[in-house]
Amino acid sequence: MKAIFTVALMAIPMFAFAAPHGAHVHGAAELDVVLDGKKILITLESPADNLLGFERAPKSEFEKNKLKDVTQQLQFAANLFAPNAQCQSAKPAVTMPTFGTVTKGGHSDISAEYAFECSNSPSHIKLPLWQTFPGFKNLTVNLVTEKGQKQLKLKPGQVLDLK
Repeated sequence: MKAIFTVALMAIPMFAFAAPHGAHVHGAAELDVVLDGKKILITLESPADNLLGFERAPKSEFEKNKLKDVTQQLQFAANLFAPNAQCQSAKPAVTMPTFGTVTKGGHSDISAEYAFECSNSPSHIKLPLWQTFPGFKNLTVNLVTEKGQKQLKLKPGQVLDLK
């Protein structure tokens, strides 16, 4: 099993050749999902605008509070992902924009990685992120399982089918 998980993690970069990775489109985000038995690894890559509503240094108190709130919300996997098995999530690795640096085109992105250890192998993942962050309009999901890999396109309200 450990070998499959390792191979699956190495396979994720292959998706970069299948579809443009990191294209900065407001409303769109990308999920890389690896399912290995009872383990799930999810990486989220999104324009900051989808979560914050802006991509520059916060100007108002409202925007400063929004940045703090979103940073805090991303620390709880259940705000974004709900596998249909009893799962424990590890502390996520979240990378928020550093607004002090100039980026190409003035764009800022947010990335986060979530790991789950489940009691049994889940068949799907509900996506509370649609409600938590209504700025998401579609997700491109690069899914790797023991059965192979595929790319899915999801719209608001849809569930991620892992089978």
